Amino acid sequence: MWRHLVATLALLHQCDAWGYCNDKDISCANWAKNGDCDGANGDTVKALCPHSCDLCSHYCRDLWSGCEGWAKGGQCTENPGYMLKNCPTSCGACKPKCYDKDDQCGSWARSGECKKNPSITATCPVSCGICTSSCIDVDNNCPGWAASGQCSENEAFVLERCPFSCNVCSEAEHKTKECKDRDRKQCLIWGDHECKVNPGAVMRTCPDMCGICTLACEDKQNDCPNWAKDDGCKENEEFMMENCPQACATSLFHANAACGTCSKIHPADLPEPGKDEM
Repeated sequence: MWRHLVATLALLHQCDAWGYCNDKDISCANWAKNGDCDGANGDTVKALCPHSCDLCSHYCRDLWSGCEGWAKGGQCTENPGYMLKNCPTSCGACKPKCYDKDDQCGSWARSGECKKNPSITATCPVSCGICTSSCIDVDNNCPGWAASGQCSENEAFVLERCPFSCNVCSEAEHKTKECKDRDRKQCLIWGDHECKVNPGAVMRTCPDMCGICTLACEDKQNDCPNWAKDDGCKENEEFMMENCPQACATSLFHANAACGTCSKIHPADLPEPGKDEM
């Protein structure tokens, strides 16, 4: 474990190239449990469920220098089994976590630098407002816990760690995928102490107050990956940094221009020594 942690921190020091690997459908855990990852529709299931299908670990990054070229050549869809396991960043499976990298970010944003100098968003994604508050699982075991009913049987523990797998941000129910309090007035009446006392109701109604939302880089347009491949992050910087932060994070990382608009994981988020078996 210690050897793994030291190697991980060394890589983090070079560049924040890590991300969260999350599934894209709340049914993934059950599909994987039923063997659908290797079934007739296996390629589709693997593309939707890289975590549940065991293609990428919770903390993920590209493993090969050729990943960018393979992804541009269409291999993420033609050969998802290999690509999602070995090139999750290039294939968009790693969802970057946002945090400002300079104490001056708030001051710069208030003085209008985010608009005057769009490249500052690479340093100040939170202050420049390009992050999305999302339901992101933060534990490797989330799909399995969800499939075994732990979202309702062990709510206080599991809802906090697995808001995606437990469908806290149900788009069908809330009309948005954003992780935010659904009834701010009621949340203030309850107070954050109720998050642990009555987690089933309070965490689902007040995920932001209960601290289960994660600021992440998410593209706002379906064409973002294609625009990024065509150098849009450099040629149309202001628009792309605001609308395509995830695609630009990957593009800029590969170009060695920066580690990406949103850093993909902070060392403080790594598991503590002894917490898992490596």
